[in-house]
Amino acid sequence: MTIKVFGQLHDIVGSNLIEVESAANTDELIQQLQLKYPALKDSKYKVAVNRNIIQSNATLQKDAEIALLPPFSGG
Repeated sequence: MTIKVFGQLHDIVGSNLIEVESAANTDELIQQLQLKYPALKDSKYKVAVNRNIIQSNATLQKDAEIALLPPFSGG
């Protein structure tokens, strides 16, 4: 499972892409990522699945497009 990483989150994980073996849902995914990258616990970010920002736990399909999005503002 490949996760795209944007903004200052890139500095935390050291890459634009993260590989994770598998996760059944977004809560499990976040837990795995925070174990691997402890600084994510103190970071604010949203998880997007198939280009939709997730507001609560969501089931993940094997081929889902997943992204970690830092806070952003428009203008």
